Amino acid sequence: MSPDYSIQRRLLVSGAALLVLVSGIVFLTVRWYAHTAAEEAFDRVLGAAALSIADTVSIEDGEATVDLPHAAFAILGTSRLNRIFYRIVAPNGSLITGSPTLGLEIPPGNGPGLRFFSSTYRGDPVRIAAVARYHADAGEGGWIDILVAETREARDQLGLRLTMSATVPALSLAVLAFLLIWLAMRKAFEPLRTVETELRLRAVSDLRPIEGPVPREVTALVSALNDFMSRLNSVLLGLKDMTADAAHQLRTPLTAIRALSELALDGASHGRQKEIIRRIHSNSVSASVLANKILSEATTLHSLETRVHETVDMRDVIGNAIRRVQAEGPHLQENISFVLNLPEHPVIIHAEPVGLAEMVFNLVENAVTHAPGEIELELSAGEESILFHVRDKGPGIPEEKLGLVFERFERANASKPGSGLGLSIARNVATAMGGSISIRNREHGGTEVTLQLPRPVEGRGMSA
Repeated sequence: MSPDYSIQRRLLVSGAALLVLVSGIVFLTVRWYAHTAAEEAFDRVLGAAALSIADTVSIEDGEATVDLPHAAFAILGTSRLNRIFYRIVAPNGSLITGSPTLGLEIPPGNGPGLRFFSSTYRGDPVRIAAVARYHADAGEGGWIDILVAETREARDQLGLRLTMSATVPALSLAVLAFLLIWLAMRKAFEPLRTVETELRLRAVSDLRPIEGPVPREVTALVSALNDFMSRLNSVLLGLKDMTADAAHQLRTPLTAIRALSELALDGASHGRQKEIIRRIHSNSVSASVLANKILSEATTLHSLETRVHETVDMRDVIGNAIRRVQAEGPHLQENISFVLNLPEHPVIIHAEPVGLAEMVFNLVENAVTHAPGEIELELSAGEESILFHVRDKGPGIPEEKLGLVFERFERANASKPGSGLGLSIARNVATAMGGSISIRNREHGGTEVTLQLPRPVEGRGMSA
């Protein structure tokens, strides 16, 4: 499916198309009614003028005469846009007065009723009102035709004004309706965006059900998603438990093998035999470290899932990590020194203590493992976050591996002891706490790992 597929966009486009269609129909309807209304209004005035002129027709000495009334032309002259024409024809077809070529296509009248015609005169469209009057004194008697015409400028202007007067409010209502539809859709889809935001902000290991209110139409979808996450969580928990159990069961025999290999190594005299025992000892150390890390990861993830947070001082967490590295690490023979740059006042953080302690320990242990020597630990607290830097003076990390060191079982230097899980565990814990971890090579050698954690609101002002 295309990533641009959007139900909201489709509904908006469909609604907009419907509004455009309705607006077009309304416009054509209004235009027709406005044209009809303008035609009827002006036809009545034009017909009244024609009747007024017809009433002045008389027969004197056998000839038809017309006394054109000023009122008739005054009525038609109310609009400055129109031009007025007329033609009066005797029963025998001769012109009595007016324009000789006006309405020549109009048949002679045979009744007193008004007739209206659309025609063209001198290249301009005109509207003609025709009326006939019968006079018996005109020779043998007959119908006298009176034709009065006006140009269509005022009619068209009135029709346009009526159309615009009705169309503008209709279009405004259409635009308002579209905005209301858009707002209603945003409001209707707001719960879905809330669900999306909640899922995006979750840690990768957070498979809790979605509990927020959702529209009835997507209840089945959310229910299916919750069921899927529940089944996936059960599978992952089973795998973690099995891994932790296996690591726990392996730790004891691995420790025994490690101890026995150390004893055998001390008592071995033959070069070949000693080399074999040394390899056994090295592999047992690596396997023991790996089992301990796997067990530590399972314990850490379980602690994070409990979501039991405590208020702790980051300085104490760093101090405990240093003591633990010095006591547990396989680096007691190395020349290791720590340079501490810590604030004088407490740096308070509200976090899950086991996961926090394991994360800081892994960062310090990683530096000691890959760059024994002087390790600089710096802690600082800003208004919104807490920063913890671990700097070493080792050989650094190849650029092609900088983006991989946080992956599981990835090691920058395979010749160094380690499991490849320390930085991965640290990153997972930092993400679960809403923070982040980054690593870079220092300009003059060595690496710098930076841990950023959000500072709790209640802790502001409690650190230097």
